[in-house]
Amino acid sequence: MRLSIAFAVVVVMGFLPVASRAQISGVNILASQIREQEKTVETNPGKSDGEAWLKLAILRQDAAQYHDSEHAYKRAIALLKPGNRATIGDALDYMGTMYVECGRFPKAEPLERKALAIRENLNDLVGMGISHTHLAVLLLGKREITSAEAEAQMAVNLLVPEQEHPEVQRVATPEVKMTALVDLSLARCARQNCVAAIPDLKRALAIAHANYVESSIPVGFIEFLLGYALWKSGDNSSADGLMRKGTQELETQLGWGHPTYIQVLRQYRIFLDQTGHSADAKDIAARIANLERSPGFAQMASNHLSIGLDQLH
Repeated sequence: MRLSIAFAVVVVMGFLPVASRAQISGVNILASQIREQEKTVETNPGKSDGEAWLKLAILRQDAAQYHDSEHAYKRAIALLKPGNRATIGDALDYMGTMYVECGRFPKAEPLERKALAIRENLNDLVGMGISHTHLAVLLLGKREITSAEAEAQMAVNLLVPEQEHPEVQRVATPEVKMTALVDLSLARCARQNCVAAIPDLKRALAIAHANYVESSIPVGFIEFLLGYALWKSGDNSSADGLMRKGTQELETQLGWGHPTYIQVLRQYRIFLDQTGHSADAKDIAARIANLERSPGFAQMASNHLSIGLDQLH
């Protein structure tokens, strides 16, 4: 069995970063924030404020409103002042991640490389690390595994405690560090080397535990990923407990039927079925069917990246 390349895109671009900006359980809060920001850019001075448009673009991206997000990003980049290089780099990077979430890799890559060039020119080590993280996921999406792993390793070197860059550790956020480590682990699993991914995931989980409560999205999802890596490495006993615990923790935040949660359940069902727990696997299958019949699921799933955990082979 090998890791679906697309799964990396779902996790690193469309999931953990959103979890850090707002717990996905707050869907109604996000919709309210979008409405308020739309009002801001409809009137002066917000109408000509590039940073206000950038905020709206990011909110729309979090809500998987990709068409509207694209429009807001274009408006933001057109309005941002040329002297504000750091913010322009951020806008290009964010827009690139939006395209990656949509699977539009050819549009994403030039933006990500421009953002990296700006950050290199500014000697922004954290920004450079984030750019390498996003380029790694993009390259995974293009199935350029070796290049993706190299980018992911550069990101970890810049963002996670390393002797070469101790100063970075004072400013790199826990979310950025976790994402870099998860990214590298996914690249290694994509090479069918999940054994090598386990240390990275354990480090990411330690960061999650230090900064989030047990029932949070980062803790639950990284526990599930670690369980998955252990399963693929032949440790079914340890995998079972972590995958079950991760699934239960994600249910607290996403159990209403978020597409990524359903993808997690699908993969957990496969694990249960293949390890001789057919009755439990049937229960999970029934839960998935109920969630997929829930109001609004079809629309949200159509906006969400359609390739994910359910395509792990």
